[in-house]
Amino acid sequence: MEILFDDVVYDLENRGLRKLLHRAIEEYVEGREFTDEMLDELELIHELISAKDYSGLIDGYFEHTGISFYEVDDSYILERALRNAGYKVETSKVSRSIYAINDDGIEVRISDHKRPAIVVNGAYVGEHHYEKEIIVKDNTIYLRQLKEMGFSKLNRSEYIFGI
Repeated sequence: MEILFDDVVYDLENRGLRKLLHRAIEEYVEGREFTDEMLDELELIHELISAKDYSGLIDGYFEHTGISFYEVDDSYILERALRNAGYKVETSKVSRSIYAINDDGIEVRISDHKRPAIVVNGAYVGEHHYEKEIIVKDNTIYLRQLKEMGFSKLNRSEYIFGI
């Protein structure tokens, strides 16, 4: 059960992602002046997250905190959209990076960060270089970017980078 909050997808079945969602909720309200109603809402939201209550979060009306949760359509998540369009896709196990083979058979790295420099025994050896690479900002990637990198089978105007 995945849910969208503040442009980030969280899987409520994944304990680690629930923990990140709890933290994101606290960061979202950080610096505000808290009222009793707001504190009650925050308590309810945290209870719903812990209980993995997808419907309670999606259908909830949290007027005092201004927090909203949205359903996630699989076709908006980039990794799944690439797979569904027939592209070969691999994901990194250590970072938020996708490696997909485009229409021309070229691997494209899609990530929210540049890879760090190559260092061997404390000495700088060089930078990682990819023929094609997209660095995603704000968890959204646009069709124009994907088309420029050789992914012609996709058709949505924008995608969520992922979980």
